[in-house]
Amino acid sequence: MDKFIEQQRAVYPMSDEAIRLLVDEMEEVAFSKGELSTREGDRDPFVWFVKEGLVRAYVELDTKDITLWFASDGEMINFVYRDISVYNVEMVEDTVLFRIPATKLDKLFEQSHDIAIWGLKLLDYYLREYENYFINDSWSDAREQYESLMHSRPDLFQRVPLKHIASYLQITPQSLSRIRSSSK
Repeated sequence: MDKFIEQQRAVYPMSDEAIRLLVDEMEEVAFSKGELSTREGDRDPFVWFVKEGLVRAYVELDTKDITLWFASDGEMINFVYRDISVYNVEMVEDTVLFRIPATKLDKLFEQSHDIAIWGLKLLDYYLREYENYFINDSWSDAREQYESLMHSRPDLFQRVPLKHIASYLQITPQSLSRIRSSSK
């Protein structure tokens, strides 16, 4: 829990009281590799955070799945709370998540100035990440996207099956293999 708290305080330096209020409402849930915490189309009343481990979000299109993003230690899983999930969240490895009912988090935002600012800073961070992806990476060719991912998240290449990385880069596993071999 200490590492998670430290990670959240890096987003915004919340007081001990605000941390206590937030953590008291969170529940720790463990999942095995391959399990889903959230299924596309299901009702999900929680906001989720990764305590430790690695998850990926994906959607199923036709006969394949498309990886949308990866999240690891300290990161929030569902960026925008929705009643109905628009994607699946799968554990890439054994993972421990924290969850908090969205309604309780909303009340904490009203109750604590520190928690409200933390929430705004967290959303601002993820909006900037999405903006950066759409401005810089989504227009790049596959090799540039691969190199950007290698630079920003090299750990993924040891932790995630290459088929999911290829799916994230929107290329075939064979194309990813060619890019990797020519980059060595």
